[in-house]
Amino acid sequence: MKIGFHLPISKGFEWTHREAKRLGCEVVQIFVKNPRSWTEKRWSDEGRELFSRLLGDLPVVAHLSYLPNPARIDEEPRNLKALLHEADLCNQLRIDTLVIHCGSRKDRQRGIEKVAESVDRILDTCGISIMLENAAGQGDSIGRSIPELGDIYRRISQKERVSLCIDTAHVFEAGYNVGSRTAWKRIITELEEHVGAERIGFFHLNDSKTPLGSRVDRHWHIGRGKIGLSAFRFILNEKKFAHLGGVMETPKMGNMDDVNMQVMRSLLPPLVPRPFS
Repeated sequence: MKIGFHLPISKGFEWTHREAKRLGCEVVQIFVKNPRSWTEKRWSDEGRELFSRLLGDLPVVAHLSYLPNPARIDEEPRNLKALLHEADLCNQLRIDTLVIHCGSRKDRQRGIEKVAESVDRILDTCGISIMLENAAGQGDSIGRSIPELGDIYRRISQKERVSLCIDTAHVFEAGYNVGSRTAWKRIITELEEHVGAERIGFFHLNDSKTPLGSRVDRHWHIGRGKIGLSAFRFILNEKKFAHLGGVMETPKMGNMDDVNMQVMRSLLPPLVPRPFS
């Protein structure tokens, strides 16, 4: 599995590129605009060219910013407008994939319908792929269970352009005990039943600061949270996931990005050179 980090671009693409290389990232996730603002972003020709030149040698995935709520596009027009804007920014930067959270809504069935409609609207407008991220289950969040993600997926027209991004902290906080190989086998079986295991497209590799089933979203450093190392060892060494990528969204604290990468690398088997035939 290719592993990396979610990295900021607020310091410029040059800094993001240097930091990705320094950390040994094989994949990077970014926000394409300020994630805490509704203000639209405009990329200059120079900015797009610089992005392509610096990060063109790394797979880059975009993540939807915090404010748009795909489950409520009918109640607040700026939700859909923001979704389409960020998808267009991905097109401008030639980023193929946008990870989106499913948002929240008290009327869950209506929310599920609107998330699927949001995805279809994006796919009709932009030439990108969408990954639906599972939720930790806080409040009225949509997509906290595999059957609920399956319900959304079945309603989407262009299913071949949609996959899942599995956040390990969220799945644990939502009540799935991911700490053992047996537990992961059950999760994969459930995914096969409701979505199709082949629709797993990406991972967010985060430990959890809160306990199993807490429904409180708090990412923590790899092996230092409530999940422990066994879940990450399984994911990194599972053959079904070997072709995928995963990024850490762990808190930016001191040199913890370096520490988290070292821990992740320690879970991978050593490379054994092949003898010449």
